[in-house]
Amino acid sequence: MAPLKDRVPERFVTPGEQLGVIEEFIPGLGTYVVGGEIYSSEAGTMRLDTRRREVLVVPSTHRPQIPKAGDMVEGPVVSASDKTLSIEIKGINGDPTSGGLTGIMHVSDIARGYVKSATDAFRVGDIIRAKVVSTKNREYHLTTAEDRLGAIKANCIYCGGALILMGRNLTCGKCREMARRKITSDFGQPSSGWVTA
Repeated sequence: MAPLKDRVPERFVTPGEQLGVIEEFIPGLGTYVVGGEIYSSEAGTMRLDTRRREVLVVPSTHRPQIPKAGDMVEGPVVSASDKTLSIEIKGINGDPTSGGLTGIMHVSDIARGYVKSATDAFRVGDIIRAKVVSTKNREYHLTTAEDRLGAIKANCIYCGGALILMGRNLTCGKCREMARRKITSDFGQPSSGWVTA
């Protein structure tokens, strides 16, 4: 091992490569320790923080983003029945995902008050913002029982036109049909996440 002063502060490393010893460095992210020696657990860029005396590895590959309890997710409703909804998770905490993740919501998690049917609050195609309440059994259980959660964009079930908020009522911009949804406090405003249109 080269002395600290002679080491390159950033270089590419592979898993299992020795980075230093615990007498010299604090093991950071992307590292592991065996017998007092610090090794890379990732393929990526090794970084030395000489001030904090920490070594870490920034991965060179992008890991898929997985929602955790407390995360905010956005996506379209892909199926709806009286008791449950399925939402395709397209964004997590404002960042787009690669897709392939589905969240489920029970009718009792839609609002603080009583909701008779999930289709009274959301329809297939609505874009909603929800919070992950549980990841039990590898399922993403969601809720919209907060003011900032609910539909952020929705279309008319009759003509497909965009619903707009007029006063306290949702109205189709094309056919003027009124609609009911559980909407967010910022319904219809540009989203910071993956929703662009």
